[in-house]
Amino acid sequence: MRGRATCACVMALVASGAAAQTPAQSSQLAVCLVLSPKLSISVRAAALVLAESNAIWSPHGVGVRWAQPSDDGCDRRISVKGDQEAPASESALGWVPFVEGRAAQLVFLRVGRARTLIDALSPGTRPEALTEFLVARLLGRSLGHELGHVLLNSRSHEDSGLMRARYRARDVLSVPTSAYTLNAVERARLFARIAGEPRLPTR
Repeated sequence: MRGRATCACVMALVASGAAAQTPAQSSQLAVCLVLSPKLSISVRAAALVLAESNAIWSPHGVGVRWAQPSDDGCDRRISVKGDQEAPASESALGWVPFVEGRAAQLVFLRVGRARTLIDALSPGTRPEALTEFLVARLLGRSLGHELGHVLLNSRSHEDSGLMRARYRARDVLSVPTSAYTLNAVERARLFARIAGEPRLPTR
């Protein structure tokens, strides 16, 4: 019952987020994320995850929002699923499947793994709201990274920036979101793909 209530609340957040788009956001590449009902995440956490990913992608002309599968106004539509919906490495926070060299429009996030990593930062008591914030920040950065694989259509990793290979939980305490950015080559690839690929038709 709790899972269904959480899912319903997140779907309400999806609807409100779609209605809250501003004219400034509409000029960006509109990336719509469709949450799986099996992704165990609260309304507040979903909003925090989205805010973190948007802070990463907005400077590159990409606006990210939660959406319904049938929503109009999406240039890209990407599904976000939980780790229990597909096999993965025990250490992975998120991943994107590739099919015949192309990134699927699909991201997997491991919410439980993120919680375990944050809990290990400082064993003992911590306000639940702070834990939720730190978990969401880590998930938001991981989601931003995985969106990079999809939008760039690349498996490649870098030594630093958004597309670094490894994300450490302790970085949410000391590394600013602005450090998770694209380098010049990645930005050029992104802009070329935005210009060269058709956007989703509106109904």
